[in-house]
Amino acid sequence: MRFLHTGDWHVGRTIRGHSRSDEFEAVLSQVVEVAADQKVDAVLVAGDIHDQRAVTPDADGLIFDTYIRLHEAGIPVVAIPGNHDSAARLAAFAPLLERIGVTAVAKMRHPKDGGLVEVASLDGDSSAVIACIPFVSPRRFSDAAGLFEDLSGGYKNFDESMGILLQTFEKAFRRDAVNIVLGHMFVSGAQPGGSEREVTIGADYAVSPARLPATASYVALGHIHKPQKVKATAADTRYCGSLLQLDFGEKGQDKSLVVVDVAPGKPPKTTTIPIEAGRRLLEVNATLDELPGLAEKVGDAFVRVNLSVDSPVPGIADRVRDALPNALDVRLILPDTDKAPEAPSLSGLDPRQQFVSYYESAHQGDPPDVLLTAFDRVYEEVVA
Repeated sequence: MRFLHTGDWHVGRTIRGHSRSDEFEAVLSQVVEVAADQKVDAVLVAGDIHDQRAVTPDADGLIFDTYIRLHEAGIPVVAIPGNHDSAARLAAFAPLLERIGVTAVAKMRHPKDGGLVEVASLDGDSSAVIACIPFVSPRRFSDAAGLFEDLSGGYKNFDESMGILLQTFEKAFRRDAVNIVLGHMFVSGAQPGGSEREVTIGADYAVSPARLPATASYVALGHIHKPQKVKATAADTRYCGSLLQLDFGEKGQDKSLVVVDVAPGKPPKTTTIPIEAGRRLLEVNATLDELPGLAEKVGDAFVRVNLSVDSPVPGIADRVRDALPNALDVRLILPDTDKAPEAPSLSGLDPRQQFVSYYESAHQGDPPDVLLTAFDRVYEEVVA
């Protein structure tokens, strides 16, 4: 069977207040085109479909249009929510999505109660069973644990408990089927992409590679934005990565889709297909005199400029944008000092970035790690 592994769409994400709707429209069109051209049996969407739980109509329109186009091409979809998605909202839409070929497993379910999804090949000769593991917060793990008899002894720690949960799915795998894990989680040893919520890729949220089912034909993961194969796993385990370079932490990353060919009991063959849509994110170091010469080099990319100046000058950011209209961040580099970023517009920042910006403005320095950790924990409690 053949699958298209994708995820971390983050539709609705802006960058410093700039809409990226045209980029998302283009990249989701490529998802549909690749799925059709490759004649995949199903598309696996590994969470973080939306960027925010409060969804905009434009974001909804792009996502539903993608699902409809895949349905019209005869390609089913299996999707799970990530930490950026509203699981309750996805659950409410699930019956409607089913009518256009999208199986949405919005919450953790036992394999016998909808947690294991069966997908037939387009030719009807083969089938796959897909263990669906939506994002689970350690602080809400008891909600998931109550569904599994093996966890009736109580919560131990997140890693061990997730291991027991995954074992339950592994027991439901079939020898005559392609067995796939579709999950949104952080596996220890994976390299962050640079724009994930830091609290959700820390030790409290980590799952050891050894916990993943060794008998899985393929493990399709979302959550980490950098495409990569996860080391130290018995089964072929991969993060598909985000569709676009979402923030400057992801600058220079090549984005891709993963096509997986797999048969029961045999190692999978994976092919990465580069994503061509979307603007690049660049960071440049320059002086005012050097800026005009950079315009052709950066093209239509969104740019962060580290500008070397002798002293702060009123309106200097406007002068930078006159030369580079797509300069979103302007950071002033003063003699014999570290970087001193000019405060960006808060409207395009997520809550954590807004807090950091406020702290830097009020205290003329970076917030200490202990304060950021406290902020992350409080924020995760609120949105989980």
